Amino acid sequence: MATSRASSRRVLPRVAPIVLGAFGLVILLLAARSFVTSSGFAYDYQAYDAAARRITAGQPLYPPGVAEAYNSGSYAGLYLYPPPPAVALIPVTVLSPDQAALAWLWLRLALLAIGAFILPVSALARGAVFAIGAISFPVWYDLNLGNTSIVLFALSAVIWRFRERPAGSIALAIAGVLRYPFGLVLLGWILARRWRAAAWTILAGLFIGVATLPFVGINGWLDYVSAITALRDVSSGEHNLSFITTAHAFGLPGPDLLWVLIGVGSALLATAFAALRRDAQTAVVVSLAATILFFPFFHPHYLVQLLIPAAFLAGRGQWWGLVLPLLGWLPGELMAPAALLGALLPLVPARFLAIRPGAGLFGGAPEFETGPMRP
Repeated sequence: MATSRASSRRVLPRVAPIVLGAFGLVILLLAARSFVTSSGFAYDYQAYDAAARRITAGQPLYPPGVAEAYNSGSYAGLYLYPPPPAVALIPVTVLSPDQAALAWLWLRLALLAIGAFILPVSALARGAVFAIGAISFPVWYDLNLGNTSIVLFALSAVIWRFRERPAGSIALAIAGVLRYPFGLVLLGWILARRWRAAAWTILAGLFIGVATLPFVGINGWLDYVSAITALRDVSSGEHNLSFITTAHAFGLPGPDLLWVLIGVGSALLATAFAALRRDAQTAVVVSLAATILFFPFFHPHYLVQLLIPAAFLAGRGQWWGLVLPLLGWLPGELMAPAALLGALLPLVPARFLAIRPGAGLFGGAPEFETGPMRP
């Protein structure tokens, strides 16, 4: 009996990741079939695709009236990213828009799997994160709309795993041009005096910007700045979530600006505390999670990023942390508090939150693949 139990303890950690990965893959493939026929399929991607095709046609990347359309609530087809993402999608314009939308779906399914696979935690934790992601609303929402949150999760996995190497800094630069709140990670590196990582990030960002000039010129960047600065009260737009949403739902007092500052300020404080008082691994996880709140608003698919703190917690034996991505199923008014939990829970010492400190799911001390967890 003892021999059989010991054998099971050795086999389960090897088999469970495969089972979890297969489960996640099946769920995602089934979900993808329904997305393709949905009315909202590729809603966001259509704007990216049209932007890339405008570049190839020699048209302005940001047509006149972009800000006015956004301010009036007409969001369909609006491209409000900086130029690099549109330039990066130029090769896809050889396909028809419908073919490109399908290619974008399959690419992000692959990136979700790759991102989970390279997370610097145990194989069991990686499999569990992938399986949980496959049943989380933010992942489904992102896959259906064709947004970039899954791409950013994969880049976040690279940033976390290769945080001590140039590859991590380059991934951060790419993430920053997709969604500027990722500058929070750079801020954390600067506060921690990780000058080399910060320098690599800045240089990579400058290189990306210069590489777009043959396609959009200086005017493309100036048009981007003009469009962004002309947007009004972005935090109150339809489907734009924040602590304002929470405050209004529960009748909490205070002006909207106060609640915006609470969200952005909490992201800054969590990042600064982690950078100054925690090890480098905890610090990068906290800053990656805090990017959700480091903006006047976010959308439900931003919570794909909760896969990062979930992996971190599972990696140190706190398997209940896998609940974090599932909080994306909560009503919109509760998503900002859920995002805040994702940024704060990795800061709590493991001994205070572990059900059985020092024990993994199948016994033994939990370790990250890059080395033992530091206090």
